[in-house]
Amino acid sequence: MTADPREPPPALSAEAAGNGAALLTYGSVPRRLYGMAASMMIGFAAAAAFNFVDTYYVSKLGTDALAAMGYTFPVVMTILSLAMGIGVGTASVLSRTIGEGNPEQIRRVTVDALMLALGLAAVFVAVGLLTLEPLLRALGATGEPLALAERYLRIWYPGVLFVIVPMVGNHAIRATGDTLSPSLIMTVDLGLNAALDPILIFGAGPIPPMGIEGAAWATVGCRALSLGAALYVLGRRKHMLALLRPKLAEVLDSWRRILYIALPVTGAHLLVPVTMGILTRTVAGFGTETMAAFSAGIRIERCAVIPLMALGTSMVPFVGQNFGRRLGGRIRQALRIAFWTCLGWGAFCVVGLAALAGPLGTLFTDDPAVQAPLATLLYILPLAFAMRGILHSTLGSLNAINRPVDCGVLNAVRLMGLQVPLALAGAAAIGFPGLLGGIVLGEGISMVLAVVWLRRLLAVHLPAGGV
Repeated sequence: MTADPREPPPALSAEAAGNGAALLTYGSVPRRLYGMAASMMIGFAAAAAFNFVDTYYVSKLGTDALAAMGYTFPVVMTILSLAMGIGVGTASVLSRTIGEGNPEQIRRVTVDALMLALGLAAVFVAVGLLTLEPLLRALGATGEPLALAERYLRIWYPGVLFVIVPMVGNHAIRATGDTLSPSLIMTVDLGLNAALDPILIFGAGPIPPMGIEGAAWATVGCRALSLGAALYVLGRRKHMLALLRPKLAEVLDSWRRILYIALPVTGAHLLVPVTMGILTRTVAGFGTETMAAFSAGIRIERCAVIPLMALGTSMVPFVGQNFGRRLGGRIRQALRIAFWTCLGWGAFCVVGLAALAGPLGTLFTDDPAVQAPLATLLYILPLAFAMRGILHSTLGSLNAINRPVDCGVLNAVRLMGLQVPLALAGAAAIGFPGLLGGIVLGEGISMVLAVVWLRRLLAVHLPAGGV
């Protein structure tokens, strides 16, 4: 290319440029990528802290309540997987549309994506409530943890609308290159949840203590407010919403384009809670204390990988916009930056979490029977963090270049072909440490397969240079 990469490509229309379109197709690649990742990290930190705060306060109700939160995790992950699939599909289609400079089509896709999310949320609420108790029993929940998990989810499920629609809306905002607005929404969400949790769980003044049900009510209320905030940003600030007369052909075309990405992504992400369900049932066999440790450890892991997930998620709009403009050099440079960043942060986490294993254990519980397996998890599982970050960047890039089936196949191989069999084999051989080691080994093999696959695709579609 002979054009100056610091300047917007001249093909951008004035309206598209005014709406911030194709912002990611010019300027410094590290600055754009790290800028998005930094602001997105705020939102990811807020989301992880949201779960962390819930888990912390619920842990004060006892080991049974903490174990119950572990049983709800695969259920919650299933809903989030659906929302993530629609969101990634929306971001992929929107980012390429933005790169092409078509404001009218941007609004069309955004409105249709939100309608799709609304309909799917209604279906999920109905199915979830009808299958709640059998599903929890299938995960291995019994006795008091089963009763507590059921009470939590009977409140949480009707609020699924406030989980799916805001997530799709935030992905639409990120497709423009604005990762700060969704992060601010999620941060306010966290602050409200942190304030409401102790009040509703333990009671305050005229408000009676609600226990684990109070955590569910706090979550639903905060998510409802985040829905309103996301719609405000999309409509008033980004001008991506309009009262469009729904033409069936146009709506179906938008849904087809979104679902072409979303269905494989959703399928791949649904394998995550399925995998978690299998692992949860296996861990449950080691006892309630180990299950409580696993529940707390997963929340700690989600906090530790925030920078890697933020960077990987930033790759979707970045790669999508640059792929729409056929700027292969910028895509390859971004991938190199992402890979080296993941390796550096992963090494830092291995050392840091091993050093903090003891203090983190005492934060959640004073039961030595819970602290010991939690420390084991914090010694072993961080070995997978760098590999997981590289996988996230690679798979996000595949979705951005409109290769969702490839991404879905790689994710299926990763989870069901490698991670689950290796984890189960490790558990059978040496117990809980073996299960964790199997997860690490599965992530390593999957990372190599994904990177090699992406290199081959880029060599075909954007042949200049290499990853």
